[in-house]
Amino acid sequence: MGVQPAEVPDAEPEERVYQRHRLGFWFWASVAWLAALVLGAVFADLLPLKDPNETFRGVSRSGPSADHWFGADNIGHDVFSRTIFGARRSLAVATVATVLGLVIGAAVGMVAGYYRKALDSVIIAILNVLLAIPGLVLLLALISFLAPPGEASPTRQTVWATIALAILTVPTIARVTRAQTMAWSDRDFVVASRTLGARNMRILRRDILPNIVSALVSFAFVLLAALIIIEAALAFFGIGDVSGVSWGIMIQNGRSQLDRAPHMVLFPALFMFLTILALNFVGDELRTRFDVRESGI
Repeated sequence: MGVQPAEVPDAEPEERVYQRHRLGFWFWASVAWLAALVLGAVFADLLPLKDPNETFRGVSRSGPSADHWFGADNIGHDVFSRTIFGARRSLAVATVATVLGLVIGAAVGMVAGYYRKALDSVIIAILNVLLAIPGLVLLLALISFLAPPGEASPTRQTVWATIALAILTVPTIARVTRAQTMAWSDRDFVVASRTLGARNMRILRRDILPNIVSALVSFAFVLLAALIIIEAALAFFGIGDVSGVSWGIMIQNGRSQLDRAPHMVLFPALFMFLTILALNFVGDELRTRFDVRESGI
């Protein structure tokens, strides 16, 4: 009786999982769009663009042309250059608010999820109160109190609007971080570190934080997309430096010209739409990839 050959494990399921979750065309297209937009916004002063505040005669409300790719607004400003320069403020405010919200929210969520008990109950109660307040109402209340329109300078309004946006994101980030922390704090390696006498701060910093960063990063892209919309809404209401350039201000200025010059609203709104879509694509793809890796442990 011959020896039966050993069975070779079927590697097809693993290949299918890899094929299903590998980064595809839309992910890289989104990354390319975001990279081009960020580079254009950062280096806008070095690019061969027209002055966004320069008024060109005889082109008021004119449509796209060879000289003005996106046309001109009702004052004679070049819409293309204002769209590129407007990305600078919209992205800067949303990015700074996201980073501040991540730092504060992650710290609060990790403390609540790790220590639990009475401290967790107090933190969750405060977060629930903040979540119960409509976001736009909370923003307007904070900005009206910290930088009243008409009294505070435009720069001060922009700074406090950024801080208010960060405060708005803290409850959501804290709840996500708390759930992740509670899941990881019960893992064997964390229990072993606690048994060996490791300090709580070391466990949070060395054992838990590296394992929840992936979830926070993927969530940050989706959050950034939402903050770009909210920042545009604030600019639409005239909060911040209304004399500057941003997508929200451009949409606000072109609102009354929709019947005669729809391109004034179309192009900044299109850039905002593509940016938000790209951020959501990247965030969803990263979340899917991180979930697959975690499920394979």
